Amino acid sequence: MKLLPVLLILVSTLDAAAAIFGRDDRIAISTGTRGHALSRSTAVAVLNSLHEPSNPGWIKLFPDSLEGMLCPEERFSRSISLPYACSGFLVAPDLIATAGHCMVNTGESRNETDTYCQAYSWLFDYQEGIDTDKVPAENLYRCKQVVYAVKDEGAPFRDYALVQLDRPVKGRRPLPLAPGALPPNEVLSMIGHPHGTPAKLSHSARILLDNRTRESFITTLDAFEGNSGSAVFNSRNEVIGILVGGTPSQGLIPSTGRSCQVYNRCDERGANCLSVDTDTSVFPGYQRVGTEVQRISALKELRDQYQQTERQSLGSTRP
Repeated sequence: MKLLPVLLILVSTLDAAAAIFGRDDRIAISTGTRGHALSRSTAVAVLNSLHEPSNPGWIKLFPDSLEGMLCPEERFSRSISLPYACSGFLVAPDLIATAGHCMVNTGESRNETDTYCQAYSWLFDYQEGIDTDKVPAENLYRCKQVVYAVKDEGAPFRDYALVQLDRPVKGRRPLPLAPGALPPNEVLSMIGHPHGTPAKLSHSARILLDNRTRESFITTLDAFEGNSGSAVFNSRNEVIGILVGGTPSQGLIPSTGRSCQVYNRCDERGANCLSVDTDTSVFPGYQRVGTEVQRISALKELRDQYQQTERQSLGSTRP
């Protein structure tokens, strides 16, 4: 892998950090657990240097571990972890939605096949209990192109991307996208890969701030680095947004007198955090403490336009 793409990825995919808000009620997803059906249509972006073919029909993953980094009493402290991972979800048979900063550093990118597309593949069923030595090759999809990605440093603060896979995904349904505005008292949930770990469900979250002048809103979803690109659901299991960031900027903080870290924690109002950001000027368009969710409407429009263009292109090539 070339050095420049790696450097860009390191800068770009670490944007999302936040904390535990209230009680840590995250659920590790596996067959039969809450969220499993929805998780079938979610995926993790894994660096191509972290997997290789093994026996015919299988691949082998090369994850790290959170053990030693997280203090042993913290939840999921012994979990495997894919470095520099992002989350994503299926919105059409061959299209993945994710956070813009997972696929572009800043600004906009269209029809890109180098750098991020070249560096990442998308893996489905990365869940609790996975055998990393024997992962079905059919669950891994290469990136054909980044159809569009945007990461705004200023208004309107857009942060979303649409990625075309190398082939249509079989046996999984695109997630339904919410058709309208977000009700103010909606209960939210999210499926993603905090710290590059197997899929986790964060649930029973609320909206802290819904600023209609922005492309995003602020919630109490428990999220960390690696959750960037996670699907955020309403109470009807429709996707209403994409997890793109959050504050505090330190999701993990040192444990006093020890060489390990603990989760940063805030209360359910986003206050009384164990560690706070004293200088918020470093955050473009800072709103308040909480996890930031990109509204799904712009991504939905982009997907529909792209599919229409593809249909028209296919029709024009027929004899």
